Amino acid sequence: MSILTPLIVAMGVVVSAVSTAPSALASPGCGPTPGRALTSALSQLPPDPMFGLPWSSVPVDSNYDSCADLSTMVVTIEGGTGSSPEQALMFHRGEFLGTGTLKSYSFTAIDHAASTNETVVLSYKDGRYVCTACDGPRVRVRYQWQGNHVEMLDPPPPW
Repeated sequence: MSILTPLIVAMGVVVSAVSTAPSALASPGCGPTPGRALTSALSQLPPDPMFGLPWSSVPVDSNYDSCADLSTMVVTIEGGTGSSPEQALMFHRGEFLGTGTLKSYSFTAIDHAASTNETVVLSYKDGRYVCTACDGPRVRVRYQWQGNHVEMLDPPPPW
């Protein structure tokens, strides 16, 4: 069973993240392959609270880099559809840190152009009033590695 520890600081509010032990798979300075990192992360996550389903082992979006200070894989629930809950799994040099938010959101995407080695930018689309294929209001949230934790630099989506 995992122990929740505060690793992500969100606008002055601590967002809990799953703690991990140092990975035996990691090489010096860099972490495991994407598949091994995802398998390790998923083994630490409880099922989605809304549907009680496990998270899919196939990311819907990823900028995972085992040598980056911060990278992300976005996953949805097993058997999910376009509007199913998604979570952004945060990694520091391949070590799973936790999820970007405590709540799952639909329509979560990585802004690859705006993300860097130490910053991940996620785009959350408001799915309450728009169809899956339609453009809709989006909220961009920046997450940045701060040397020993991730800090959420912008407020999470309000919905």
